Amino acid sequence: MKCLKLLLLAAFCLPLVGCITSQKSAETESASTEWRIKSLEESFLNFREQQRKMADEDARSREKLEKRMAEVEAELAALRGGQAPSDAPRGETWSSDLQPEEDGWVEGGKNAEKDAPKVENDAEKPWAKVPEPPAVPEPPQTIPEPEVITRAQAPKPAPAVAKPTPKPAKPAPRASGAKALYERGYGQYNAGQFQAARATFDEFTAKYPHDDLAANALYWKGETYYSERNYAQAILAFKEVTGRFPKHDKAAAALLKIGMSYDRVGDPDNAIFYLRALVEDFPESSAAGLGRKELARLGG
Repeated sequence: MKCLKLLLLAAFCLPLVGCITSQKSAETESASTEWRIKSLEESFLNFREQQRKMADEDARSREKLEKRMAEVEAELAALRGGQAPSDAPRGETWSSDLQPEEDGWVEGGKNAEKDAPKVENDAEKPWAKVPEPPAVPEPPQTIPEPEVITRAQAPKPAPAVAKPTPKPAKPAPRASGAKALYERGYGQYNAGQFQAARATFDEFTAKYPHDDLAANALYWKGETYYSERNYAQAILAFKEVTGRFPKHDKAAAALLKIGMSYDRVGDPDNAIFYLRALVEDFPESSAAGLGRKELARLGG
């Protein structure tokens, strides 16, 4: 009896197993077909891109060849017309070896009639003798007597004028340690040395956490990240400005850059939130004007 039940169970399970196996094989075949279609599509797109690049290269080569042919034709026309070619250096004259004369074109610019020797005869030539002017007697030269200068008439030397001694220049007032350190970091930022500027601003905030320029140093640290498109770190740096110095002038600029950074990372909701906070907390600031434009663009 038990054997009969086992046989019936096996007979019932065999079709089920076959269906499952066939379904898995169908799914596997479908996935393989889809992968091959994607691979073929990608290959086709790559082929089309290569064709486009080759066509662009052919067009550029054809354009260069036509331009060079036009230049050669222009130079050839200039040579035929006796003009200086377009690439001839400035200041140099351009002429052909043949020059027009009365008797036609003579090679080298020489004329046979001009080069012929002149024949002279023995006839008198009164015009060849030029009369000399009459001699004028020179006046006798008189030697002037030496002038006697007495001691009273001798010029007295001018008294020496004492030159004023230059006053030593006053030394320029030296900047304080905090201001000098801040200006160094700001100069590094303007020079595009963002990592060095960040290190200098960190040193400033560590040494002078309560200085008047501490908020500025934190803000420009955020700007170094923003310039490097590291918007996540820029958000953290700008939030440190608003957290530690909520009433400072740089807090308004920091709120603006927080909103813009959130927009750059694809989070428009947070961008609108911080831009609205900027407009509400600092309505008269210049940053608020830019914030209103950003809100209008984002639809907030």
